[in-house]
Amino acid sequence: MSESLVVIIITKWKDFNSSFFQLLIARAVLNILNFIISFGQRFGKVGLFTDIYLQLPSWVLAVICFFGYYCIHGENIATTLQLFNRLSSILWPFTYEKLWRRFLPLSVLLIFILPLTWTLQIFSHDFYAHLQADNQTITIDVKTMDINFAEDAAYSCVIFMFICLIINIATLFVYKTKVQSQSNKITSNGLQQTIEKRLTLYAFWTFVVMS
Repeated sequence: MSESLVVIIITKWKDFNSSFFQLLIARAVLNILNFIISFGQRFGKVGLFTDIYLQLPSWVLAVICFFGYYCIHGENIATTLQLFNRLSSILWPFTYEKLWRRFLPLSVLLIFILPLTWTLQIFSHDFYAHLQADNQTITIDVKTMDINFAEDAAYSCVIFMFICLIINIATLFVYKTKVQSQSNKITSNGLQQTIEKRLTLYAFWTFVVMS
């Protein structure tokens, strides 16, 4: 799905040339990268290429783990920024795009640079392919576990999940109190309900994905 979104946005750039869709592209890039790199662990867990895994050097296994966790943190940040973008579009409908375009480079840096603070230390650890009891499946483990990267990623997802939930609630609240009251004179109740349902569904699915 992410691949299709990127293709559509790029081919119809004039129609989707906004800060929201640029943030969406950044998130999609991480999502696609995470999907591709995840096969590095999936193959081992299902018993494919076992002999090759056992011969891989530590740095190759570290790269697989690095990109997996890096993409998780990056997607969390990108999702949060997207939700802030939607909230600001309701709060300041006439100026939010200009504001976001000014700070878009900073947003991109946050998405792609900030995750490095949690993941670069992965390369300082010694990874190995751990052959399981069935003598076929492989997991990528660390010889000395002073930092639990999976636990850090899980905490990150939980924290960002609640942040996104708060932003979604704020977006719905602002829409109810600001936009809906102003639009009563110019829109029908049916259209208002449709907009509200879409916002609610967007909030719900974002919450599900983040969890």
